[in-house]
Amino acid sequence: WSSVNVKMFKRVLVAVAAVTTTAALMPSAPADAAPRATVGGGSGIILAGNSLCTMTAVGHDRTGRLVGLTAAHCGGIGNTVQAERKRSAGVIGTIAARSDRLDVAVIALNPSRVKAVRQVGKARISRIGVYPKPFSNVCKAGRTTGFTCGPTLLDDGDASLNYVCADHGDSGGPIIVGGRLVGMLNGALRVAGAGTPSIPCVDPAFPVYSPMIATKMTDILRPLNRTSMVGSGFRPI
Repeated sequence: WSSVNVKMFKRVLVAVAAVTTTAALMPSAPADAAPRATVGGGSGIILAGNSLCTMTAVGHDRTGRLVGLTAAHCGGIGNTVQAERKRSAGVIGTIAARSDRLDVAVIALNPSRVKAVRQVGKARISRIGVYPKPFSNVCKAGRTTGFTCGPTLLDDGDASLNYVCADHGDSGGPIIVGGRLVGMLNGALRVAGAGTPSIPCVDPAFPVYSPMIATKMTDILRPLNRTSMVGSGFRPI
């Protein structure tokens, strides 16, 4: 979750990460027969044992590997990933690839520890879609503020500005339109200039907060699919 200036919002998205957890979130070592965690787009995840973010989506790459996506500023290569709501499942994956420029990370998931789902709460993902034009509504799912919707305000290349409620910990959350995954939540707009904080969304019913910034899924997948990295050829389950 990053705060950025209105004149520089396109690529200054990776300044800070999500929510840092307390030591109480550190799980004990899992048993060999650990239960599987139900995980999909909108699920809360814990990275490196102390950072909370949101899974964008779970699917397979072109080799058939089970993978997930989230924001790159949530963690580094090799960081462990756990399911926030099923920590007893232990480590469900690790960050295997990431791009700072697009603020996206690929998580190699352990199929024996994960039950991958298309729907988490109100968020259902069936396929990849194209980001809508300005003034169209989009919805996002995040572990902090849940499922919220609002209009797209501005389109700037691979980034989009949207008046949608979001806050720290929602980083990586899926942007959805009619069951289509169209983007990833990366940050918030800092409207008052450099050095000023963004306005957090305390409650969706109180409509005064900083607009949300998202990266378009088509622009995330296009360069990823040209590589042979883990996650190349990603398709949602």
